[in-house]
This record gives sequence, structure tokens and C-alpha cells, in this order.
Amino acid sequence: MEQILSELSIDTPGEGFIDITSAIKNWIANNNIRKGILVLFTKHTSCSLTINENADPRVLKDLSSYMKALVPEEGVKPISGKGDSISYTHDDEGVDDMPAHIRTTLTCSSLSLSINERELVLGTWQAIYLWEHRYSRHTRQLCLHAIGEVQEVNPSLTSESNSKLITRTNASKLNEVVLQRHNPTAWAEDGGNETNVDLLIDRIHDLTSEVNSMNRKGET
Repeated sequence: MEQILSELSIDTPGEGFIDITSAIKNWIANNNIRKGILVLFTKHTSCSLTINENADPRVLKDLSSYMKALVPEEGVKPISGKGDSISYTHDDEGVDDMPAHIRTTLTCSSLSLSINERELVLGTWQAIYLWEHRYSRHTRQLCLHAIGEVQEVNPSLTSESNSKLITRTNASKLNEVVLQRHNPTAWAEDGGNETNVDLLIDRIHDLTSEVNSMNRKGET
């Protein structure tokens, strides 16, 4: 069992729902998490996390309308509808600030999800949303904490996959393109220091040479 902690920055355009499902799935894939538990947590008091409908956008629109009706901007109203409205005392950051705090309290700041075979366990019509409750743009920090099994990457398999890819895309043609674009005097011009690009080109030459050699042997 291993633990992975990380953060994602999510830019929000203002009040509404931001689908972060793909960003979470990419994070799982990039960290090679095969199976485990993922905890998501937003480090803010005016936005929240929710799992809801991913097909009909009218669902999200209705949710927003319901929340605005439940927590109005002008102040606290008795649920019975009787009595006077009471203005918010915390109003230093605008009319949307205190309602955003209340809406966050009524929803969730964290979610727990399962990971199985490198995939999030979600329903067919479910998506993960960051629900922004403020009107202005914000950059929100999302914490991710995964506990589970990490799949090791086999370097030999990666090398083999690269060779197969080069074979499928015509190794000789790829080698010609690299040679056409490579500047043979670049090594001298930069003082004799090999760059990452130089090393990458050298490796492509090696792979294409190996593939071409195997192809020639197959022809004889």
C-alpha cells in the first residue's frame, strides 16, 4: 500500500459548476494508481464539491436556482415565510460572500471515491463538480490523497512499445524526418553540451536502427 498526496489548481469563471472528472482521472493515470481510495478536499470556504448529473445541463441549472432560493443574498429569511428578513453582518467582500459561506456549509468540502483498475468508480450519469459559489473568477486549490496499490511501469515494456510504434509509423520515414530537422552543428554551437533534444534524437536513431535491422533480417 502506498500514499500519494498532491494538489490541483482549478480556475473557475464565476458562480456555477466546473466538471473536474477528467482532471481527476488524468491524475490517477499519471500516478499509476491501480486500486484504492481517493479523498478530495477543497481548501476554501466559498466553494464546494459534489457528484451529480453529467448528461442534462438543466439539472445543474435547477440545482443552482434551488440553492439561490434557499440562501438569498439579501439576508436570512424565516423558513415559514413569516417575520422580517435579517441582514448578514459579514458583508465586507460583497453581497455574494456570506451566501457563499452558507452554501458551502450546506454542501460538501470533501469527497471519498474508490479506484478500481485505474478507473474511478462512478455511475454512468455521474460527474464530479467543483461548485463555485462566488460571482468573480477564482483559482481554487484541490487536495488529492490516494491510498492504495500503485502499478509499477516496466521500462522494457515501454521500450518495446516504442519500437512497435515506430514500426507501425514507418521507421525509415521517421528517421529521414529527424535527420532533415536535426542541426549537426548545434553540439558545437552550444559549447559541446548535450541537450535533452540531442539525447532524444540519439535514442530515436537507436530505435529506428534496431527496427530497420530487424526488418532486414526478416527479409533474408
